[in-house]
Amino acid sequence: MAQAVEDHRASSDHEPRSIYGKIVAEADRQIDVKTIIRRTVQYGLSHYPDLDKEGQWERTLEHLLEKYAEGGYLRLWIPESPNAARLKELQELIKDRQALREYYDEIYSTLNSIDL
Repeated sequence: MAQAVEDHRASSDHEPRSIYGKIVAEADRQIDVKTIIRRTVQYGLSHYPDLDKEGQWERTLEHLLEKYAEGGYLRLWIPESPNAARLKELQELIKDRQALREYYDEIYSTLNSIDL
């Protein structure tokens, strides 16, 4: 189990060493399009408060491309999992910049109007 916990990180550069690691890694992924975008924007507003809306958009887009886009560092180890289908959905949204920007604008306006 210790190896499974060590191996589960999305940024890990190696495949989990056991099926348990793959299961823990898969369970740790909560791939939900709106949740991922909301958390990314929340992080930006909290850690980069000096960025304006466009700066936050650029930071959000950069993070989504780096982690979730095709070729991004997030890896799923169970190809038939529900997460695999949801990741594909997110990757398609990332390709459609206009639709992605609409998600971003909606979430940004909601989050920016409340205190974080």
